Amino acid sequence: MTTISEILNIEMLNLSMEKLGLFFIIILLTYIVRFLFLHIIEKKIVLLTQKTSTEFDDLVVQASKAPLGYLILLHGFYFAIISLQLPETIGVVNIAGIVQKVYVLILSFILLYYLFKLIDVVGHFIYKATEKTASKLDDQLAPLIVKSLRVFVITLGILFILNNFGYNIASLLAGLGIGGLAFALAAQDTVSNLFGSFTIFADKPFHIGDWIKIGDFEGTVEEVGFRSTRVRRFDQAQVTVPNSQFIKNGVVNYSAMKKRRIKFNLGVTYGTTASQMTEVVEGIKQIIKEDHRFDHNFYMVHFTDFGDFSLNIFIYCFTKTTVWDEYLTVREEFHLNIMQMLEEMGVEIAFPTQTVIVEKEM
Repeated sequence: MTTISEILNIEMLNLSMEKLGLFFIIILLTYIVRFLFLHIIEKKIVLLTQKTSTEFDDLVVQASKAPLGYLILLHGFYFAIISLQLPETIGVVNIAGIVQKVYVLILSFILLYYLFKLIDVVGHFIYKATEKTASKLDDQLAPLIVKSLRVFVITLGILFILNNFGYNIASLLAGLGIGGLAFALAAQDTVSNLFGSFTIFADKPFHIGDWIKIGDFEGTVEEVGFRSTRVRRFDQAQVTVPNSQFIKNGVVNYSAMKKRRIKFNLGVTYGTTASQMTEVVEGIKQIIKEDHRFDHNFYMVHFTDFGDFSLNIFIYCFTKTTVWDEYLTVREEFHLNIMQMLEEMGVEIAFPTQTVIVEKEM
């Protein structure tokens, strides 16, 4: 009669029933430990963090739950496989080496996943910080920072994995350095655009929605990227401006104006008397003074020139509004008030004329 001990000593694929039993027991214990760990985090630690004044610890705990759970499973399965006491090699296959490399690979992915979760926590606070600023450029800078952190982490993770798989990282980095130099020489414009984007985000010469002029392009800023900026022209065509242009050329930001200027010369006819000219100048000054839409801190109205066909009055003032439509309305009413005043005074606005004198022969 076969005993239980004999049954446990039966080998299946070089594995005894005792080893298989221990393997499944470790797996079961691993899931129990994982369940208890997540339960403690959910019921105890989360409640403790909720009592603190900051949300940083809450977010870190929530970000740690899944990666640490996977870490427990990984080590549980790893110890369970070790308990099988597999032979180091089967034929030409290195079993121990494969198990070790798979362990390192999965561990690296879990750590990368954990770092990604922590980057999301950092990104959360970056997004909150950008919401407190008036600049809309910060709103676009935040996702770029988060993406850059992820690329950095992925790069470190790949180097870590390659190093553990026996590759010479030093020689690899040296090769990448030579290749990177050749790539940089071939991609000077791209690098210049990247530096241009850093200039935009650092100096903040404009915001999203601002009316700007850069070189021959003029319009409203719609989007700022690492390589280029998209500007919507006033004819509704979209222009993609390389960010390197913001280093080479000056940027005119019309939306940053605190007030808008009105500047022109008013020409009246030579039939205007000196007393009428004085009244015209003072009358225009009075129109500006009585209109609250003008900036009264500085303005100029002066009789300046005896022109070829007119007596010229120089008018220089500012409106408080910078909105294009409102500015045009103020300017239009200003012109109409001047015309009405000249009509009441009997003063005519000059236009180009030429007098031809014909001499008669005697």
